[in-house]
Parts: sequence; structure tokens; C-alpha cells
Amino acid sequence: MATAPDVAIICECADPDTLRAKAPDFEPPDAFWVGHNRNKGLGIFAFGNYRLLPYGRGEPSITYALPVRVCGPATVNVLAVWAHHGRTFYASAMQGPAQLAVRRYRRFLREAPAVVIGDFNNHVRWDRPRKVNNHANLVGQLEAIGLVSAYHHFHAVPQGGELHPTLYWRDRTQDGPTYHIDYAFVPRTSSHLLRSVTVGTFDAWIGSGLSDHVPLTIDIDASDPASTGLSALHDAPGRSTDRAVGPSM
Repeated sequence: MATAPDVAIICECADPDTLRAKAPDFEPPDAFWVGHNRNKGLGIFAFGNYRLLPYGRGEPSITYALPVRVCGPATVNVLAVWAHHGRTFYASAMQGPAQLAVRRYRRFLREAPAVVIGDFNNHVRWDRPRKVNNHANLVGQLEAIGLVSAYHHFHAVPQGGELHPTLYWRDRTQDGPTYHIDYAFVPRTSSHLLRSVTVGTFDAWIGSGLSDHVPLTIDIDASDPASTGLSALHDAPGRSTDRAVGPSM
């Protein structure tokens, strides 16, 4: 991958067998994938000295969530999320898939340094009074276990004050509908180790036809003893037929 991550979380991603058939040179040392359509699921890929260990059997009723322990120079628990609402009806009085995943894997997120990352398909602009699946509720849920949004912390902006969209929706143009719906939540105690948090450019990812999402890239100083152990954690656009070779963080 041109972005050379240690770990990549890719939403709307084809399964490993389909990826190998389409891109024989894409050979990550380790990968996990979940989905109901081989061309569009949730994948997590490790590179370099990092490897992946599954956590339990997963929860198939949550679409989609992958709890994986990333092992290598250091260890971190990663909960990858693609908050996909298409297979399940979520009423306003119900928690959404991202909230359900965080609740289901709360112990996993508390037992080691943890990251929750992916396409949450939500934003505070869509929050409504008494709506359980408000994005602000999820942010509060994560803050209660010590996790903060890497993007918002690094750029010193509030939820809703994002400077960069991660989704160019519908017509995939710079002037069309854009949203920031891809997030990475990292331990507050490690947030000072963030060296950079960047969002991909329109020209490289949207204009080129690769995807309608751009990657959210997190670079953490792994040389510090307090580091969570990941020097580059990426939430990147996928390689499914839906997103032009074609997600998500």
C-alpha cells in the first residue's frame, strides 16, 4: 500500500481471496475479514512486524465489528467498526451498531491500550433530542473508558468543527455533499504521542476514482515508552467493487 501502514482498517472491503485475485501483489502478512457479501465487508490488515490475534468469536449480530489484538513491537487492542445499518432496522430508541460494539467489547477495550476505529456513519449534525444513536452519545461512551478522537484532539476542534471531510457522498465532487464520519479513538493517556493525524486529499482518492472516502491516517510515536505501540494506524478506503478498485479509519 502506498501509505505504508503498520495496520490498515478498510471498510466496504472485499474478502482476502477476492483481493488476492484482483491484486496479486497485495500480500499482507496477516488479515481478518467479516461480511455477508464477499465484495463488501470489514477488513483489518497487518504489515511489517505486526500480527493479528482474534478476540473471542465476535458478535455476528453487530454489523460490522472486528475485535483484534495487534501484536508486534508492542500490543494494542483494536476494535474495527463499519457501522452498517442496511441489514438491521435501528429505531430512534435503539443503540446503533457502533454503540453496540463498544458496549459488547467494553472489557476488551479496557484490558489493554485500545483503539476504536472505522466508518461510524454518524455525525453530531444528525443528532436529535432523545435519539439514542446520537453520535454525541457514542463519543461520551468512549470518553467514559478513556478514549478520545485522535482527529479532534490533534487538530484542537470540537465534534462538528472538522476541517476535513472523509466522505464525498453521492456525486463524489468537491462541491457536493461532504461529511466527516470516519474516526479513530485512542487512549487519552497516549494522545500526546500523536505525531500527525491526516485526512487524504480529494485528488488522490476521489478524483482518481479510487473511493468516495479518503483515509484517516494516525501516526503515533512508538519510540516513547508510553506509546500504545503503533507507529502508523490507518483507516483507509477499500478495494471493493463498490468503491472503485472500490470503504471506511
